[in-house]
Amino acid sequence: MTRMTAPRAGARLVLCAVAALAVACGGASSTRSPHGGATPTPCSASESSGCASAPAAIPSASVTSSATSSATVSPATPTWTPIAGFAAASVTFVSSDDGWALGTVGGALAVARTQDGGSTWTSVTPPPTHFSGQGVEASSGVSGIRFANTEDGWVFGPELWATQDGGSTWTEISLPGVAAGSPVWSLETSGGIVAAAVQATGTASLDIETSPAGSSAWSLSPASVEVGAGPIPSPQLVLQGSAGWLLENDRTVVGGARLQSGSWSSWTPACSTAGGAAALAASSSQDLLAVCDVGAYTGPSPAEDAFVSTNGGAGFTGLPASLPSGCQGSATLASASSSLAAAGCGAEIVATFNGGGSWAPVYSGATGTSIVYVGFTTTTQGVAIATATGTASGTLLMTRNGGESWAAVTI
Repeated sequence: MTRMTAPRAGARLVLCAVAALAVACGGASSTRSPHGGATPTPCSASESSGCASAPAAIPSASVTSSATSSATVSPATPTWTPIAGFAAASVTFVSSDDGWALGTVGGALAVARTQDGGSTWTSVTPPPTHFSGQGVEASSGVSGIRFANTEDGWVFGPELWATQDGGSTWTEISLPGVAAGSPVWSLETSGGIVAAAVQATGTASLDIETSPAGSSAWSLSPASVEVGAGPIPSPQLVLQGSAGWLLENDRTVVGGARLQSGSWSSWTPACSTAGGAAALAASSSQDLLAVCDVGAYTGPSPAEDAFVSTNGGAGFTGLPASLPSGCQGSATLASASSSLAAAGCGAEIVATFNGGGSWAPVYSGATGTSIVYVGFTTTTQGVAIATATGTASGTLLMTRNGGESWAAVTI
């Protein structure tokens, strides 16, 4: 569900020894590490998160005089100051170390970057717009962030801005083939491309625009997806490698499109006749997971059921276990492998470690909070965002042990 340099303490020792006939002074130069972090674990999870080990400790320096006496000097403890008041709304990682978060500080749009797997963060200049925070109800501003690599990234929802220097500068993007100002509701990047789901102003359909990740060479696909007649359209775009899927919910599953061999075409997604909404996640170009609100609007006994496809979405098979009842109507989904997946269900994160054979809570948030996003970058690292009821930004959570436990991260 798709991928700063932390302060380092230097050590400097000065030893001066005075002898009867000579005076000598020497200095030891400091050494800086670029950044700490674990080597990324290869996996086929959809891009969207990250983790790393804590920065390695800098060894203390020891100097011994010719008179056999010695002194040990310990370097100062590295210092890092969190960004006061930063509340996260969207997060993206391109490796175990490198990630960005979009959110607010005092209600104003803010962007932060980490280069050590989320241990420390620094402010990045945001684009000259505001935080929308209202999804498809917003008419301007941005609410999401995605990066393809350490240089190329985008913020969107409903405006679209791009950077090609890691977030130092931003340019607003006008997409071809649609009216200026048409809102971009979903955007993902994988396999060297970026795709956006845009609702052309004055239409009742979602169009799909794609571009190479390293350039702003957008093109409009001939395929489109109906928005639906419900009150709040909710498109979801998933990219994994060279494959992609677009799902449109509006109370129930309305329609979809699929990316194959470089082109988008109409697609009948999972749960199209289930009587409720659905969420998608992909761990490879062929392995697709769907969680569906079966019977939410048609009854008689609503359930949150899971389905799996091993042929890129051409067909789905039901998994043996339903998700907990608290997931109904609120699930956001991520899949790190064919056996590992996690879903946000109200204030909880539930996970399966056996390919959907069973689901169990792995994180429980405070009453009145909701998990609004879950994602994996590797099979061991993942991110989630928890927000309080009525708010659009909140707390960043991370897992560093394959989804078994999750903890809040200070930005």
